[in-house]
Amino acid sequence: MLLDKLAINPLLFVPKPFGINMNRFFVVAVTFLLVVMSQQTVAQSDNLKTWNDVISEYSDTGTLGGVSIPLNSNLTAYNDTMMGDEWPSLIEVYTATWCTNCVTTQNTIDSLSIPEGESIMKIHYHRFIAETQDPFGSQKTDDRWIDRYGTTSRLSNIYEYENLAPSKIFDGERLHIGTTKTSESLEIDYQTSLEKGPSIDVSNFSTTFSWTNISGVNEFSWNISTPSLSNKYTIEPMILIIEDEGYFPEGGNGEKYYNHILRDIISLSSVDGNISFDYNVAYDGDDLTAVLVFDWYFDNQEVGSLAALPFPNSIIFLSVLVAIFYSRNENEQ
Repeated sequence: MLLDKLAINPLLFVPKPFGINMNRFFVVAVTFLLVVMSQQTVAQSDNLKTWNDVISEYSDTGTLGGVSIPLNSNLTAYNDTMMGDEWPSLIEVYTATWCTNCVTTQNTIDSLSIPEGESIMKIHYHRFIAETQDPFGSQKTDDRWIDRYGTTSRLSNIYEYENLAPSKIFDGERLHIGTTKTSESLEIDYQTSLEKGPSIDVSNFSTTFSWTNISGVNEFSWNISTPSLSNKYTIEPMILIIEDEGYFPEGGNGEKYYNHILRDIISLSSVDGNISFDYNVAYDGDDLTAVLVFDWYFDNQEVGSLAALPFPNSIIFLSVLVAIFYSRNENEQ
């Protein structure tokens, strides 16, 4: 009879070592397996991307737009309207005139394959804080980088720098720092990030941007239309003043001409309106451009507490609760 039972369920013959309850042992074992599997899931998901996600106080964030106006001294007015699916992919770059690795990464950016009908816009932040060798940066542009990307940068490099050259941000969402490749090459890393695109659908978005210069007074007006966004999205628009090219042969990285230089930032208080202001002049020449962009944030902090946990951690948390429940149940019995 005993042999027949063992043939059906050989676990009946397994003793309970040191008085351990088998139900409790089973729950603990399952919890351990879930922890191991969750770590593998994290590793596998990390291998699917080549960037660090930009961190904000909200869950998701990005930067969109790119409608531009040439601030040419020969012009007195300019107006442009652009639909969301026409906006360029924004690539924000943190750089310096002494940074040799910046030349390498910028050449890689220049070699990317851009799909037909699409475009990119480069915005170069030049280091300013404690800087003695780079004439292009400003306190305002450095502050913008640190406030927006400093936390992500600090967590992504061993030196914990908030502004490390070279760094690249795609669509305000994805950070590539230094020259360390994640895939087979930096080109694949950047190409993958470029093709990822914005996390939100912009097909029904649009922007209108206008400028007039009357008697030396610069007046800008704008309208940003995002009809599909819910009230949980926050929009923070701004005007970027970008110099097309600056000449500085004294740079330590061997370059003489530097492009896409961010010279000034004007924060806007609403998604539509008008404003008059003076902006930082070009380092040299007459090649400034005003660009309308906006940061977007999605706030899901009001969702239940489990939503704040990453998926694998949620599994671990629930497994531990189950283990505690079974343990208490066995003790009561």
